[in-house]
Amino acid sequence: MREVDATSPPASGPKSALRGYRVLVTRPLEQGAALAATLVAAGAVPVMYPTIALGPPPSWQAFDEAFARLVTYAWVVFTSPSAVRFALQRHPALGAALADARAPRVAAVGRETARALNDHGVPVALIPEEQRQEGLVAAFGSLPAGARVLFPQALGGRELLAESLSAHGVSVDVVAVSQTTALPLDGAPPPFDAATFASPSALRAFVAARGAASLQGKLVAVIGPTTAEAARAAGVAVDVVAPAPSVGALVQAIADHRMR
Repeated sequence: MREVDATSPPASGPKSALRGYRVLVTRPLEQGAALAATLVAAGAVPVMYPTIALGPPPSWQAFDEAFARLVTYAWVVFTSPSAVRFALQRHPALGAALADARAPRVAAVGRETARALNDHGVPVALIPEEQRQEGLVAAFGSLPAGARVLFPQALGGRELLAESLSAHGVSVDVVAVSQTTALPLDGAPPPFDAATFASPSALRAFVAARGAASLQGKLVAVIGPTTAEAARAAGVAVDVVAPAPSVGALVQAIADHRMR
């Protein structure tokens, strides 16, 4: 719940559109820094107001057991950089194991998730054209019945991929590697012009604490269609949807909207 100093001149970006524009960053603290830095580079003023926190799951048993039988899977799927981070923190040997020729192939929902995997030496065999679970479902359409897929994700995460593959006879082991907790948000955020939401959970936590009405008159920007759907279901009008699930695309989309 603090502002990031934006006095240093941005190296590049849509400076004229966003100069001095106050943008609420609702991502968890460890994820918000990248978005804040990108906003600063574009001339905006990030207003840090994390609405959720990420932590380890209540139990590691399912993931530990899946790691022990890693070679039995055809694919391992990651749908967020945080899933990569928590999985590798729990089992540092996972990166080397997935780089082995005998290991299952690895799919990443988008380029940011793929980058997180590559940073740990994990080769990524698949990034869907549509960078969301729907894209993974389409990409995995030819998986044979009986194939096994390991899906490490946040506890209670989106179930579309697992349900769609299971309906076609694919065995999907969904194992929790993190959990999301809504923060209390006792105080209102500092003044802001636009609010950004990078996940349905961040948006729902904000609305539960501050109400949808607190976003009236503000530009609301989300990182993708799934978060946009959650916003509309919560009674929040969405002005900007990033064309790709990355902080760069989100900031550029806000700037493009401002330049109209």
